[in-house]
Amino acid sequence: MNLYSDPSVGEEHGYYDGWLAEEDELGPVFEYTGHGQVGDQTFDGPAGNGNRMILRHAEQGRVLRVFTQVGQVPGSNTKTHRYLGTFSLDSQQPYVWRKVHGQDGHDRQVIVFRLRPEGEAEQSPDDVVPAAKETFAELVPPQTVTVAMLHSAPATSGALSTPKARASKGQGSRKSAAHDETSGTFVMPEEFTTRMSLRSATATTVAVRREAELTQQYREYLESIGHETGAFQIKVKGLTSTLRADLYDATAHVLYEVKGSSSREDVRMAMGQLFDYGRYISLPEHDGEPKLAILLPAAPDLDLYPLLQRHGVGVVYRSADGAFISEAAAALG
Repeated sequence: MNLYSDPSVGEEHGYYDGWLAEEDELGPVFEYTGHGQVGDQTFDGPAGNGNRMILRHAEQGRVLRVFTQVGQVPGSNTKTHRYLGTFSLDSQQPYVWRKVHGQDGHDRQVIVFRLRPEGEAEQSPDDVVPAAKETFAELVPPQTVTVAMLHSAPATSGALSTPKARASKGQGSRKSAAHDETSGTFVMPEEFTTRMSLRSATATTVAVRREAELTQQYREYLESIGHETGAFQIKVKGLTSTLRADLYDATAHVLYEVKGSSSREDVRMAMGQLFDYGRYISLPEHDGEPKLAILLPAAPDLDLYPLLQRHGVGVVYRSADGAFISEAAAALG
């Protein structure tokens, strides 16, 4: 499957495709904005066909080949492109939703796919996403989960893989207890009961699906009791990457990090993300930084409660009967 990135068109519509200057332990990431130049992008219906094809490329046996527009054939409207290499979706975070400011002046939600190179890929400095000029955090609408995002072919066997290591050619190198139950209950929608594919580099991995389900269901519960919700999009001066906090309760001034498992590793990671994101959030209607909480599919290990208490982090999790259990930091321990 060929993906064509056109920087000039992207910038007109409020987004940038390109390499992130910051790498993680798995190597570089190329951000590619999904299909749809007007209004919110989607995975649903005819308008979401191209995005669904990218989302399911691995399970459908497609290879992603990325090209970037570099010019135009003289005397015609034909564009010329430079080939960057073959890619697959990041198996840990295949895509993110991002709010952009379109050329028409209206904000819209776009799908930003996180692509990992499979082997060698051209990494020109010209293809790096521009760094943020200032640090800012803005409240953005939460993204509704749809069946198209989560539906997958029948599960296949095998473990999740990671992208292949790339060979460096010197191009574009970069520096790189007692519980109080709330009145809300969690009901698993029928469309979310389909078994999931375990093919690598798709957004339909079990953890991603659980996070999406959990976020949406708890958000719906909060809204059912009159709370306003959203998410936070954060840009940090000098960095090319964009941070996005999972869920924000604007009524109670609580920032949530959502995890698809209740493992020790995920709890520790969630705490670090909350401390990182929370320091950037300041709203005129609330005093100080938001309260912090982790949203989990089940209760964490008992010995983690003193750790959460020590650092002032609350926890919300789903009980065996489907109800949400909410424990503020002050009640832990």
